[in-house]
Amino acid sequence: MKVICTQPHDAERDKLAAEIAELRVVIEALRTERDETGRVKKLRGDVEKLELEKARLTEDSNRKIRETEHKTGLLKTKQEHDVEHARRMAVLEVREENLVADRGRFEAEMKFQRDHFDQRADRQDEILKAILERLPVIDVALTGGATPRPASRKDAA
Repeated sequence: MKVICTQPHDAERDKLAAEIAELRVVIEALRTERDETGRVKKLRGDVEKLELEKARLTEDSNRKIRETEHKTGLLKTKQEHDVEHARRMAVLEVREENLVADRGRFEAEMKFQRDHFDQRADRQDEILKAILERLPVIDVALTGGATPRPASRKDAA
């Protein structure tokens, strides 16, 4: 039988066992680091996706805001036009009412003037009839030629 010296081998085994234990710790650290690196890459990808989604949502939101502002501007312009149109229509209605009133006043004034003129004409007719009734009736027969007076206007021309 052979006798084996355990001491040099035990020290060497202990040394190798310690190195293996250290390597296992390093391997475990590397695995953890690899897992962490994978997780970091995944998180970075997720962050990138979220940033793209945020940019898209921000653009959508900004577009909706612009559209809303544009629609608001259009509505404001329409409202201004409607107010201006209503103002013009109100002015036109007032003018039409004034024209109707003016026409009524004019017609009333014309009726008054006609009635007044007719009254004056009737009165003048009555006066003329009264004058003609008081004048004597004369029958005159004209014979001979007419001779102009010396200071006549026809001669002066």
